[in-house]
Amino acid sequence: MSTAVTMRSYDVARTGANLEEKILTPQRVGSNLLRKLFSAVFDDDPRLEAQPLYAPGLGMSDGQQHDVLYVCTMANNVWAFDANDGKPIWPKPINLGRPILPGPDPHNPPPATEIDRWGINHFWGILSTPAMDLETKTLYVVIWTSPDGSVNRAIYQLQAIDITNGHSRHDPLTIEATADAQAAPGAAPARFVPSRQKQRASLLLTKTQERPGSPPRKTLFIGFGMTHEEHDPTHGWVIAYDVDEFRRTAAWCTTPHATGCGIWQAGQGPSADEAGEVYVMTGNYGNENSVPAPGDLPESFVKLHYTPPADHVSQGKLEPVAWFTPFRDVDRSDLSGQGQDNFKDYDLGSAGPVPIPGMSLVLGAGKDGVLYVLDKDTAKFGKGSDYRVLKQPPLFFTYFPGFGIDAAQVGNLDRLYTGKTHHLHGTPAFWRSPTHGPMLFVWGENECLRAWTLRETGELKFLAKSAEIASAGLGGKGGMPGGFTVVTSDGGTPNTGIVWTLAPQSGDANTHVVRGILRAYDASALDPIPNADGTPRLKLLWHSDHIPDNAFNHSKFCPPVVADGKVFVPTYDGRVDVYGLHLTARGQRRATNARRMPR
Repeated sequence: MSTAVTMRSYDVARTGANLEEKILTPQRVGSNLLRKLFSAVFDDDPRLEAQPLYAPGLGMSDGQQHDVLYVCTMANNVWAFDANDGKPIWPKPINLGRPILPGPDPHNPPPATEIDRWGINHFWGILSTPAMDLETKTLYVVIWTSPDGSVNRAIYQLQAIDITNGHSRHDPLTIEATADAQAAPGAAPARFVPSRQKQRASLLLTKTQERPGSPPRKTLFIGFGMTHEEHDPTHGWVIAYDVDEFRRTAAWCTTPHATGCGIWQAGQGPSADEAGEVYVMTGNYGNENSVPAPGDLPESFVKLHYTPPADHVSQGKLEPVAWFTPFRDVDRSDLSGQGQDNFKDYDLGSAGPVPIPGMSLVLGAGKDGVLYVLDKDTAKFGKGSDYRVLKQPPLFFTYFPGFGIDAAQVGNLDRLYTGKTHHLHGTPAFWRSPTHGPMLFVWGENECLRAWTLRETGELKFLAKSAEIASAGLGGKGGMPGGFTVVTSDGGTPNTGIVWTLAPQSGDANTHVVRGILRAYDASALDPIPNADGTPRLKLLWHSDHIPDNAFNHSKFCPPVVADGKVFVPTYDGRVDVYGLHLTARGQRRATNARRMPR
């Protein structure tokens, strides 16, 4: 059975778990059988920001059937590669519009630009991971484009592309929105400003049934942040589109009465639970020292309910039905950064929420590395900042600051323990282990990969951590972004789980282009040798430096993509590296038969 990867992190809950991987097992990977097979090379912009997607067994426009790797670049190009040899399938990539070429930043020296303070990116085009609908063979892509390449004339467009030939299924939709229903009486409504919005959050495509017997409706949700965090006149947004009718049906503004509060989540998209309810985590308020106005939801977990339109011309509704704002009542003027960090920059929205499938829980952590666990039930989720709604007290998740330090006391977060940041950008991966039960894997800045067990009650227990550290040896307080994780297994079959990670070897990937490393850990069996501090150690099976002269530059916010016995690694080098097993002919036949075996 083949596995398609149609959106970031495999599913709408953003679990990061592929449960249909039969070929890549801990035994094979741990025997050093993994090799770099080839690279899928693109020559338009080397800084790949969108996670690649994968569709097996597609009949393509060349008349042949292919396993296809889709790569969407910052040059606004869509590439289709054969996932078995890396060769382009289409004669040339599909260009969707001219990308943004930002000018210099008037307030910072070169290479800073109007959009990128560190000058890492060349163009700005397709920044977010698209969503793919295999039923209609359509790829939904958001592009940032401009007729002359300037920021001032920038617009966003939603495009629907036939994945077999690259042709457009509809005329592009220009993305626009105003928060009329959210505006205070007599006040001008918040307005979507395309030149100042940044669309990094991955797209979410859901399929819900309004009532028994009614046809399912497919809705695309798009989250927006801003190009600048401070002193920006714009807002965060979630905008909904009915993809069958290909029209906007609802929009929600995070700060209808102020500014800021973007939805970026380090590239992770909005998530959805089994009922189709949508979850996001929001970022910084425009005025860090002010108490949020009623209706503004900065640095919050937000549960959104979408009501589809009643007919083909009216609008639907997208509205918050529950939220948790942990820092709402904090006097930030007294928190100036005891640990040489700007503590006013909480940025809870630096990673995304995970509504745990089959459990009543939704959880997430942000820039302070503290995990919050809530109940999916709207009434229990609540509307405010009351910590009593949490399923367990706030938990130091990405690091351990020492015994007796309460994460619920905000003053305890106003420090740089060990002199380092421990921010979370890689949304935790969730997996049901046949050995340990429900588990979470997380990798924060300047820290180790950590494994936790999760109970139905919401209680977490630390299980183990890796010996390896993201950005190891880096001086100072940099080290962004930590590691990005996914998990693979053959369902609940014991001894098949692997945690795959991408992280910078050293250096800060926010301020520089730095070398990355791919690692694989056993998801269940621990290393018999503990860590130097006595904690149980996660068992490292393999890493990409095992291969001589194998180097790549780290794609800052992308996880690896693992499917059908291959590992696809996005890079900042104008290519996607593809790894797979080096097997004998007999081993290849066994692996192929395992993949084809019905389940």
